[in-house]
Amino acid sequence: MGCNINRPLFLHKILFFTFYGALGSIMAFLTIHMRTLGLNMAEITWINSILPLTSLAGPPLVGLLADRLGNYRVITIVFMALGAMMYTALLFVPAYAVRSVQPVLSLTCDAEGAAITLNSSEQSCPDLNRSHSSSFRIGGCKQECLIPLEHNTTAEPAYLCLTRPGGDKEYIACNESKTPLEFSRPLVTPQDYGTVCHYPQHEFNTSEGQFISLTCLTSAPNCTVVCDVSEMTEGNSLLQYSVVEGNATVTFWLYFGFRALAEMFIAILVSLLEAVALTMVHQHNGDYGREKMCGIFAVGVFSPLCGYLMDTQTGTFGVYYYAPVFYVFDGLLMITAIVTLFLPFEVEVTRKSLWKSIGSLIKTSELNILLLLMTLLGTFWGYLKTFVYVYLEDLHASKLLMGLTVTISIVPSLPFLYKSSAVVQFCGHHYLIMLAFVAYCIRFAGLSYITNPWWALLLESLELFTLNLMNVSAATLAYKLAPKTFVATAQALVWVSHFNIGRCLGTFVGGYLTTQYGQVCVFQGAAVAAAIIAAVYLSIHQLIKHLKTQGKPLPKPQPIRENGNVPNGHYTPLQAADGRF
Repeated sequence: MGCNINRPLFLHKILFFTFYGALGSIMAFLTIHMRTLGLNMAEITWINSILPLTSLAGPPLVGLLADRLGNYRVITIVFMALGAMMYTALLFVPAYAVRSVQPVLSLTCDAEGAAITLNSSEQSCPDLNRSHSSSFRIGGCKQECLIPLEHNTTAEPAYLCLTRPGGDKEYIACNESKTPLEFSRPLVTPQDYGTVCHYPQHEFNTSEGQFISLTCLTSAPNCTVVCDVSEMTEGNSLLQYSVVEGNATVTFWLYFGFRALAEMFIAILVSLLEAVALTMVHQHNGDYGREKMCGIFAVGVFSPLCGYLMDTQTGTFGVYYYAPVFYVFDGLLMITAIVTLFLPFEVEVTRKSLWKSIGSLIKTSELNILLLLMTLLGTFWGYLKTFVYVYLEDLHASKLLMGLTVTISIVPSLPFLYKSSAVVQFCGHHYLIMLAFVAYCIRFAGLSYITNPWWALLLESLELFTLNLMNVSAATLAYKLAPKTFVATAQALVWVSHFNIGRCLGTFVGGYLTTQYGQVCVFQGAAVAAAIIAAVYLSIHQLIKHLKTQGKPLPKPQPIRENGNVPNGHYTPLQAADGRF
């Protein structure tokens, strides 16, 4: 028997492919893009902690509006356009940077003395009154005169005059002066003459011994000797100074404003499209996991593609190094909007009281437990996704490798998602969620020990359990528990719990702990925490099952579907009846 195409769901598979491909092309690179704008780790942590809070209200409110009106199509396309504009705006946020400048030094010398000079047109003179000396090499000396020496075409060359402590003098012709000077005391506070800083030179050492002064003999009183100077200090230069480019406040708040709106619009889109997917799967006897498989496969394709484009700098992007990411994102989101126009689906519009329906939704005990578990999982996910790419960059990972981490996390998931209904029915929703905690334990522990970033690819394959199967299990369970007139609202609550509240907690707490103890210690602590939660969860779950087998009644239990056991009278609409794709 051949593999039949479920034609009503074919367009939806294209929609999931382009939409999640757009998200995959941009999400892996947002944190390191923030670094290129000049945001430090504290600012990155703050932004990633607050961003989820800005999206808390959007998805549930728009979900309620869509459920009330029953018009998902127009609302979805509007928010796609808004999301594309806000994310693209991030590309044009002005960068902030503190640039180190090594100034051009020179030595000016006449009969009165000598001084090292530098041009300070970009800032005030650097204060060099330090506790250690510095070494300089002078060379390329020449004589410069205010009045040309027309009457004396055979003028004597200028000389450097080095005076010893006893008064003895040593002369060096300017065209032969290549003597390194080691100053025996700190450089003095500069004398500021307009845009030129003067550092008078007195006591110093050379390879010939100690000297107390440096003067120059010139051909005429109106002449000075000017020499090129290079600093010989190892490490940081004493005369190096910093130049600020851009405005840190403008960069920070512009980025935060655009990113907050973009995240809110995308969160709304995900909850709407998940509701559309679950509704169409129910109406056309499909398999939700297969729909997700198309989206996840697209993430695995476009994320490394964008990494490769940045590594090779394909095209002419100028200062917009991350331009390929945003170009791919906008193109895929545009295709998604077009597909949405032709998507065949119908939704049931609620006729009941809005507040009564909401009340019945939030009183569902099993749904509340699901939201708590999603929050805990989102805490681990938020910390990992915010800081793992920074960690890999510190291990000198290429952008291509960062993109491949997404691909590797996808590949093992594809066969399981293709048969997701069978997997969920066999394992049970709760056991799959429990496996997510165990997988997080392994991922965090592994990251804390790797020294080669390529080992991260092996650990990323565990996203099969920490995200993909877990999302399928949570979404289908929420669909079964919620009233069918509030599908979008229920999906929005699941999304908000994991990707907003949980992500906020993970980023904020994890970022603070990272600054205190370092990423390795935090990874190890997160591994222990995930193991403890999994053990507690398993113990409680087994206790409840034991009490049920003993016939002890539990107060008002909700229908529980696990290990393939479905209570009588409860239909499971998300199972594929004929295995069609």
